[in-house]
This record gives sequence, C-alpha cells and structure tokens, in this order.
Amino acid sequence: MHNLFGSRFVSHREPAWHGLGLVFEEEIGAQEAFRRMGPYEVFTAAVGAKVKKSYLALPNRVIVRSPTSDDARYRTFGLVGPDYQLITPTDFCQIWDEHVAKPVETIGALGKGETLFVSTHLPAFSVLGDEVDNYLLAVSPMTGGSAAEIRVTPVRVVCQNTLVLSADAATEVYRIIHKEGAKAQMADWLTDAYQRAEAKTAALAEAFEVLARHEVTDKEMAKVLKRAYPDPKPPREDAPSIVMEKRLAEANYALERQQYHRRAAQQLFDGDGTGMEHLAMTGTAWGLYNAVVEYEDYRRGRGDISIANDALFGYRAWTKAQAFEACLEISRN
Repeated sequence: MHNLFGSRFVSHREPAWHGLGLVFEEEIGAQEAFRRMGPYEVFTAAVGAKVKKSYLALPNRVIVRSPTSDDARYRTFGLVGPDYQLITPTDFCQIWDEHVAKPVETIGALGKGETLFVSTHLPAFSVLGDEVDNYLLAVSPMTGGSAAEIRVTPVRVVCQNTLVLSADAATEVYRIIHKEGAKAQMADWLTDAYQRAEAKTAALAEAFEVLARHEVTDKEMAKVLKRAYPDPKPPREDAPSIVMEKRLAEANYALERQQYHRRAAQQLFDGDGTGMEHLAMTGTAWGLYNAVVEYEDYRRGRGDISIANDALFGYRAWTKAQAFEACLEISRN
C-alpha cells in the first residue's frame, strides 16, 4: 500500500513507483503544488463533555480535517492540549515558499491527510562516479503526537522517488515541537537550510566515498545484515507448555523471516541489485547499504504495510538506519 490520501501526490518530472498523483514539468512552489494535488483544511476545535444536564468545556482541543470531495467525513487526527500550535497544510506550504523559495520536487499527503511532506532538490554529487541526489525534506504531522521535521538527506538516482533512505542517513535533522512559536521556528530553520546544505555537499560526498572505497568481507557483510535484520529475542520461559509452544513457534517464524530478509538483501548486493556493477557499488560498503535500501524500498512485499509512511518513519526506516550505521562502522575501523 502507498498510504497516500487519495492520490494526493505531485512529482516534478518523474512519477513515483505507485504511479499515482500528478507529474509536472515546470517549476512550481509548494502552495501551487498543494492546490494541484487536491487541497484540504485542518483545524483545531474545542471539546467538552456532557455532565448530566450541563456542558463542561475542556481545556483540550481536537485536530480535525474537513470533508473533501473524495472523503465526505470530518476526520479527527488527535487530541491536544491548550498550548499546542497547529501548523496547517496552508501554513506549511506558505512557510516553505517564503523561506525556502525553491521549486518543489515532490509533495504528498499520507493517511487521511494527517501527514504532509514536501521536498526540493539540492546540488547532486558523485561517489566514485555513482550519481547521488540530495534533497531538503520537510515533514509536517498533524496528529498531536509527533514533531515536524526538516531533513537534508542523500538519495541515489535510482531511488529518487522514495526521497529518503533513512532519518539516520540525513546530514541534518531538525525537529519542531508544536508549541507556541512553532511556525516561526520552522520558518527560521528553513530560511538557511538550503544554503547550509549546499555548503556541506563536498563533505557529504567525501563521507560516502569512505563507504565506496571499503571492500566488505564476508564477516562484515554478515555483521551489517544482522544489524539491519536482527534475531528476535527468545521467548520468556514463564508460561504453561501450551503457551510456550506457541511462543516458540512465533519466535522461530520471526527468525526465519529475518534470515530471509538477510538472504534477499545479500542477493542484491551479490549482483542482482540495480547498479551493482558500478565501481562504487561492487563489493563495497556503499553497495551493501544500497542493497538494503533497494530491498526495503522496492523489493520487499508491499501488501500488508504502508510503504510511504514506513519508509519515512517506521520499521523500514529503522532497518535502513541500522544498515547505514553498521556500514559506517566497518568502513572506519
């Protein structure tokens, strides 16, 4: 599943893997892109409780999305305190256009509209001739439980539609808590994020070359893949035998799945992955990391989880982060 809100996704020049949304050739800003993909409103409303024959107003507020043409119900995204400052989709796009002032690469809404993301292209660079794109990505959840984020993240050209390899691969990550001043804080951080990212491009390319110049041994490959797909913890032995049998069966199944994922990622690394014949990829830590990324973003089953949300925030993002950290460790030792 793509987990898009309807087909609310807009991409510059190239479609995403899910084939939904719009593709545009001209350079446009976030507000115009949001209008084209299908705008919607989110606001906070007062809540209360009926106590006998009287109405008791509560200090909390509820985050609400208005009905849309393709979803005719009001949707509630979360309950928040009186100090919560909502960054609405309109706020988010306006802040982007005023303080980034760069054309949009992608914009999309997830779930029922509770998460909105937008990205723009940063200067690309080469890792031993392997082209790598660089993006500024801002994510605005409107659930009450998550902070807004601004990330600068590198992506190989083959994976550009996924946009983010992992939060941990980002060279910069900023989190904005939804309290008083959240809008101003987002504006301040976005103002010079693009310029800072441009200045760091050379250092980022150098860091990835460290991965590309490190030839991975079989022992190191096993270490990285086990870090990305760790063995599950053994079940506690504190239950009747019938319960223990079930626990053991579940643990064995989980272990088999992790071993399967390791073999699948290794197969990509061994030559089946996209671009593995390239000098920077063949047998290197850079190639191993990208094998895990390709498996998580493109090859792993999509039937029962949300790819878009999971790649940004969920277990897939965690898996790629673990692979990235492990590849850095073996390359620097």
